[in-house]
Formats: sequence, C-alpha cells, structure tokens
Amino acid sequence: MSAASDDVWEVMSTSRTIRRFTSEPVDDTTLSRCLQAAAWAPSGANAQAWRFIVLRSPRQRAVVAEAAAQALRVIEPVYGMTRPADDDTGRRARTNRAIYELHDRAREFTSVLFTQQRFATASELLLGGSIFPAMQNFLLAARAQGLGACLTSWASYGGEALLREAVGVPEDWMLAGHVVVGWPRGGHGPVRRRPLAELVGYDTWDG
Repeated sequence: MSAASDDVWEVMSTSRTIRRFTSEPVDDTTLSRCLQAAAWAPSGANAQAWRFIVLRSPRQRAVVAEAAAQALRVIEPVYGMTRPADDDTGRRARTNRAIYELHDRAREFTSVLFTQQRFATASELLLGGSIFPAMQNFLLAARAQGLGACLTSWASYGGEALLREAVGVPEDWMLAGHVVVGWPRGGHGPVRRRPLAELVGYDTWDG
C-alpha cells in the first residue's frame, strides 16, 4: 500500500491513474474525506449544483460491471486494444493488462458517480468547469490518503443509460464522470508529463 502524504506537491506529482487494486474495502471515514474534498471545490456562481453517488451495494456494482463491459467493447477498436500476451512486458502491454484487469474486476470495487445539473444558458463545457474541480479534489484527496483512483469512461457510451436508470438520475442532470477508488496494488507516481517548455507561452502563442 502506498504511503499517505500531506505534501500537496508530492500528492499532485504522484497522482497517477491506478487501475490495479487489492481486495481490501475502502472504509467509510477515508471515503468521506474524499467526498468532503470534492464538496470544497469551486463551482460556477457557487451554485454547487452537483451530486456525488457512491456505488457500493452488490446490485449497483453489478450495473457498474455491465457498464464497464460495454465501455470496453467500444474502446477496444478505437485504441486498437487487445489482451496482451503473458510474455509481453512492454510498457503498452503493462498498461493494457492493467486496463483489462480493472474492467474484469469492476464489480469488486466501490466507485463514485459525479453528476451535474444542466442549465439552459450553459454549455456542457461550461458546466464541466463546475464539476471537474470537484472530481480533481476527490482524486487528490484519495492520493493524499494512500488510496488509488481511476477516472473511467464507464458512465459514457452504452453505460450511461444503465447507470442513469440504476441510480435514478433525473433527465436534467448530466453524468459528468465516474471514479473507481480502492487501495492500490503497487505504488503511486511519479507521473509522466511533457516538459513545461512545450506547454507554456509568454504573451504570445509561441512565446
């Protein structure tokens, strides 16, 4: 299990996506800290028009597993993914192996569905600015406590209808994201990112 950390810089620089988890359940106190961190996030006009739905009952986990299977059927041809051979130790094979393991074990884990109320005057991109900071706070709080987390696409594709019906999400609310959370099997970070010199401009686009 990775160590917890109160160093915000360490937390941000080691918060990589975790897809491989132990079978140890996440206790309510630890999960509540993540949810509280999400609720501390900023939102447009401080509307806080969000709901965080914890999916942990056997019934809801079964729905999550079905959504995961549907998502996998969509992303395999998009990314050219196949289950790697046992003797393939390359980086892509290791990543794909972890992705398949997460999908295969989807019904074993607690996850959180992040929803955001729609407003006629706001685009989905603008509404995303009100819910994505909450999701990032959740992810950082999970890492700070030694948890692992993975932002999935399972609430998209064919899985949206399944999760919306199972949870009872009203039509005027959007499914903004879905996060699997658990105790990692393996370590956190450091994250691999492009250097700032390729990302930052000063005063002009290519400055």
